[in-house]
Amino acid sequence: MHVAVDLNSYLQYVLTAIAFVVTLLYLVKTTASKYFVVDDDSNFESSASPPTAGFGDRRMEPATPEGCGVCGNITKKQCSRCKMVKYCSEACQRSHWNSGHKFKCKDFQLSGKGSSLQGRKSSAVSLTHASGTSKILDHSKKVLFPYEEFLELFNWDSPGFPPCGLLNCGNSCFANVVLQCLTYTKPLVAYLLEKGHLRECRRNGWCFLCEFQHHVERASRSQQPFSPINILSRLPNIGGNLGYGKQEDAHEFMRFAIDMMQSVCLDEFGGEKAVPPNTQETTLIQHIFGGHLQSQVICTECSNVSNQFENMMDLTVEIHGDAESLEECLDQFTAREWLDGDNLYKCDGCNDYVKAWKRLMVRRAPNILTIALKRFQVLQDCSGAEKTGALPQL
Repeated sequence: MHVAVDLNSYLQYVLTAIAFVVTLLYLVKTTASKYFVVDDDSNFESSASPPTAGFGDRRMEPATPEGCGVCGNITKKQCSRCKMVKYCSEACQRSHWNSGHKFKCKDFQLSGKGSSLQGRKSSAVSLTHASGTSKILDHSKKVLFPYEEFLELFNWDSPGFPPCGLLNCGNSCFANVVLQCLTYTKPLVAYLLEKGHLRECRRNGWCFLCEFQHHVERASRSQQPFSPINILSRLPNIGGNLGYGKQEDAHEFMRFAIDMMQSVCLDEFGGEKAVPPNTQETTLIQHIFGGHLQSQVICTECSNVSNQFENMMDLTVEIHGDAESLEECLDQFTAREWLDGDNLYKCDGCNDYVKAWKRLMVRRAPNILTIALKRFQVLQDCSGAEKTGALPQL
């Protein structure tokens, strides 16, 4: 018995079946990648989360830009949708997704498309800033300033130099006190005096870090008070609302100064928009002043825990009641806050507004911690603010 087979029809059927299977697998993987990590190594190893860094913890541990976005454990797995956040386990990814990443993931994905397309062509991409030339950012390293070099600066064994006063140039005491604090921040001064920023600067115009290096060099060899007029005359360049000859807030000026130095460090690699957020935390300025804050909210109905993390450059601590020491002020800063009444919490687990506990904690303490004490409190009738009494003992 002979059966006639149409070879063309048979081949067409086979090819159609193969195309259908490949398309189905692609759709399944694409859909799953929106919510779960798609990786060749899908087995997650459970590991204990490191303890929260306390205010007195002075251990010098290197920053880990490859760390999990929730617990900080080192991992190579990442969100397969945005490629911007790392996770060590499915539990950490699910927690971060529910705590708000699902709303930010798409924005991260859009912001990272340009750099990822360039990265496919070469692992080393030349980034040029509008203000001048820039270095080659090697995406395989993802570290702008090696932490080992920072440790050498932190442990700088130079005897230093004696304090040198600054002249008041007219309502400049707010800037003078900040410049004095920065001038005696050891790792920053060690970098400026030993390595120097001037020969590495990529800015064509005025640079705050270059000017501050001149300031430190002059303070290190001067035996008489001198005027920091070269910096004071450039206050609008440091902060948009700062002006020479006006009374300004010292904490505000310090934030502007640190942010300006961070911006200078990023400009060497193409600017803030060209450098991924995790990599931005590996500059010298971040190694010195940078840390992580953790905001934790616990639902009283379903016990759902929501954790959010953000970068910090300093702590702004209020003085409540009769706090007599800095430790008491820090205890007040990390105390649990009751979310109730008009301030109910929208819980993702309950999908409703509920009562909850909220607490701020220091996830990773900075190597150089800057604390700003808020001595003004708003009056109950909202008619103004009053200054608290005695300062707490440091």
